[in-house]
Order: sequence, then C-alpha cells, then structure tokens
Amino acid sequence: MKETGFELNGLVVPAPTPFAKSGAIDLGAFLSHLDWLAECGVRNLLVNGTTGEFFSLTPAEQLQLLEVARENWDGLLIAHAGSPVLFQCLESAHAAEEIGADFLASLPPFYFSGAPADGLVRWFNELAGSTMLPLILYNFPKHTGNPLTPGILKQVPHYGMKDSSADLSLIPATPRYFVGGDQKISAACAAGAKGFVSASANIDPEPYLRMEREQTPDLQAAVDAVNKRANGPFAIAKIKQALSEILPGYPPHVRPPLGVC
Repeated sequence: MKETGFELNGLVVPAPTPFAKSGAIDLGAFLSHLDWLAECGVRNLLVNGTTGEFFSLTPAEQLQLLEVARENWDGLLIAHAGSPVLFQCLESAHAAEEIGADFLASLPPFYFSGAPADGLVRWFNELAGSTMLPLILYNFPKHTGNPLTPGILKQVPHYGMKDSSADLSLIPATPRYFVGGDQKISAACAAGAKGFVSASANIDPEPYLRMEREQTPDLQAAVDAVNKRANGPFAIAKIKQALSEILPGYPPHVRPPLGVC
C-alpha cells in the first residue's frame, strides 16, 4: 500500500445497487443516480458497500458495478472489497487497482466472529501488502463480530478507517477517521474526524455537503432530519423507495434477505 497524492475528506456517499423486479442489476438507474449525485456536488463515492448490498452480489457483479462507476464518475472512487475469503479480497483489490479506483476499503473477515486479534492483523496485512491503493479499514462489528481495536489498527498500515460503530474514542488510533453514524457527524468532526460516510445522503446530499464545508454544530439537526427518513431496520429499502420518488424509473427493489419497508 502507498499513500495517495490526494486527500479524501468530507462526505462519502455509499451508492445503493438498483435492482429490476427480476433481481437483475439496473445499470441505467445506477448511472442516473450517479449523475444526480454529481450534479448535487458529491465528490466521493463508495461502491459495493453495505448500502450497495455487496453481500447479495456475486464477485462478477461487484466488478461490473465498479467498472461502470469508474467509467462514469469523475470524483474519487472507493472500492469495497470485503469478503470472508482472503483470496477473494486479494483478487478484488487487484481488480480495483486495474480499474482505476482511488481507494480500497475492506471489512474484517466475517462469519467467524471473535477471531483472534493476531489473525485479523495477519489478514489485513496481507491485504495491505497486495495493493498499491490506499487502504481504508471498515469497522462494522454489528455485522462482522470482529471489531477493530486500537491494537489492531496500530499493527496494520492503512490510510484511514470508516467506522460504522461510531466509536469516537477510535479517532486517535487511525490516521484518518470517517464516522459512519449520521447522528455523530458534528461531534466526530469536532473531535478531529476527516469526514463521514452517509447512506442517507443518497436521497438528499445538500445538508451533508453544507456540513462538509462549514462543519458547524447547528447543521447536525438538518442532517438528522434526512437521516430520520432513511434510517431503521429497512434503511436500504427506504433509501431505494425515496430514490424511486426522486429519479424517474429508479426501482425500489432489494434482494433477499432484505425486505421492503
């Protein structure tokens, strides 16, 4: 892994993956959404993340989405390569580098929760050593069962961390902290976070972009209002439903095991 020549900061939007009723990826709707985000002023995009339902995508589908995004997105592109299989992560990292992604993000391996810390360190170090892309570690213990700790972060060379646990005590443990909880954006920025990753910004990026520019505490209420529309157990379905009302033809469908809101 090498350091990048440019900085990632402010708002990062994790794109959802639109599906037709048949379950096939709707690339037209995907591109329509990317165009709309760019018109709104979004600069940083994450593809194949949790909001993108990566857990329901085949490796070939993830690759296709990343290729299409790189061909059509002029801003910074983060490729998520999380998998419980290390060698799949290595292949995805190589593909992301070839396609021209700007950053690589990865969850810890999942399914085997409570994995030993030294095993997680070895796993991430193999990934970091396999790519020239700046690596963003992705902390989401709710789903992986393997939280990233200061001890693990210290032993893995990485560009920064996306923290969906929103544990602000981890800010000093990583070179660049990106909070994944909308309700803590203001507090995280005040504590030294470099930016924030918001799924809810997919449906209304404007207050998040204002937060990016101004980072004043009074903007947190505007962010909370958007987040309230797209949060909860059916968050991804809510986001897609909202997008279907914003963008003509955008499909509201999710793949199992997710359900409609």
